[in-house]
Amino acid sequence: MSNKLEELSAINNKLDKQINAENQPLFTDMICYIRSANISSLNQEMVRHDLSEMILSAQSRGENIRDVIGEDFKEFCDEVISNLPPKTLKEKWIERLDSICLCVSILGTINIVFSLDFINMVNNIISKQPLNYDIDVSVGMIVSIIVIISASVFIVDMITKNALKQESNSNRLKRAVTGGVIGVVLMAVFIITWKLGKQILFSVNIFLAIIVIVGFFIAHKVLSKII
Repeated sequence: MSNKLEELSAINNKLDKQINAENQPLFTDMICYIRSANISSLNQEMVRHDLSEMILSAQSRGENIRDVIGEDFKEFCDEVISNLPPKTLKEKWIERLDSICLCVSILGTINIVFSLDFINMVNNIISKQPLNYDIDVSVGMIVSIIVIISASVFIVDMITKNALKQESNSNRLKRAVTGGVIGVVLMAVFIITWKLGKQILFSVNIFLAIIVIVGFFIAHKVLSKII
């Protein structure tokens, strides 16, 4: 995250705390919707800043968010977004790689800490037994990481894009069916993962695994500075 983006985000966080309980729910929905927009992170924060100041100004006059924006919040946000330049292909790929690197570093750490090999290693250290520094990497571990990352991206995308959507009964039914299908697919994947969980692809030294995980985290920090 660039210095300008960090500074603006910090300012916005302080402004957000001043928005009262009446305006907060709709304001949060609008920010969620803006997060799904095809505009840069800096432009998202600039829109958030302008929206915060607009609402705070209304509050000082005894008005609420509807008095300033009206009832169609989605149309308002769409109009604002349409006046900003879309993300470049480079920005999109950097954001995707940044998210992947962060997720892999977190999930990799979790998989190591909760692996049977690591638990046995800790027990051997406590009991002063010979140590085996190898960590087994199974099919289940790889599949679970891919599924969790994919599901997380899909869920966040669905929530943000539908934050301001006023749905009809038919659309609610479609979303319910879609959610059910996704749930069944995820369940099937996790069952397959559990069945294949004991199939070892390879073993890696724990220190090398830690270096790789740290490398992914460093890559995330570097990429987040570029965005």
